[in-house]
Amino acid sequence: MIASRRPKRHAAALAAALAVSCALIGAATPTATADAASGASRLTPFTLTSPDFRDGGKLPKWTEFGGPGSEGAPCQGKNLAPRLNWRNAPAGTLGYALLVNDPDAPLAGGWHHWVLYDIPGTATRIDGHGTLQYTQGANSFDTNGMPVVGWGGPCPPATGQPHHYVFTLYALSTPTLPSAGLTYEQVTSAIQPYVLGATSIVGTFRLPA
Repeated sequence: MIASRRPKRHAAALAAALAVSCALIGAATPTATADAASGASRLTPFTLTSPDFRDGGKLPKWTEFGGPGSEGAPCQGKNLAPRLNWRNAPAGTLGYALLVNDPDAPLAGGWHHWVLYDIPGTATRIDGHGTLQYTQGANSFDTNGMPVVGWGGPCPPATGQPHHYVFTLYALSTPTLPSAGLTYEQVTSAIQPYVLGATSIVGTFRLPA
C-alpha cells in the first residue's frame, strides 16, 4: 500500500516505528554497507505480513486483552496473538526480535504490547494463537505490581477512537540477547549493535468494537 494513501494516523504510527528502526539501523551499519543493503532491499524487500489482518486493517476481536491479569480491566478478550510471516531477511541474519507498540496510548513512548526475541535466524513465522514461542519479554501490563510477560492484547479506552498497533520485526546479526524477561526498552537498547534491517505492519483496534 502506498504510504500517501494510508489513513493519516496509520501513516503517523508507521512513521514513528520506522524512525526508531532507521535510528537503530544507522547506529549499527557503516555507510557503505547501508548503501549496499538499501540497494538489495529495493530488489527483495524485507517484508512482514499476517494471515490474520491486513496492513492498516483491524486486528481480530480474539486478540483483545483478557484472561489472567486482566481482572478489573475493561477488556475481557481471548488475548491471543496474531500469526506473522516474513520473507527476504537481510544477508547475515542470525536472529530476530519483534516489538509491538501502541503510539496512540497516553503514555510516553506508547504502550508496549509484545516483546519477543531470541527468534532463530532460520525462522520465517510466528504461530501466535496462544502458542508460546521463543523468549517472551515484559509488556506494559502488570498484575499486582508484577509485569505481564508475553502478548498483551489491545485494550484501548472505550471511546470508539481506533488505536494503532505497530508490529516491528528486527533482523539481527546475533542469535540471542543477554537474558530473559527483558522489557521493550531493554530490548531496544540491547539490539542496537546488531540491527541489519527492520520491517513493520500496523493493525487497528477500538472499543466498543
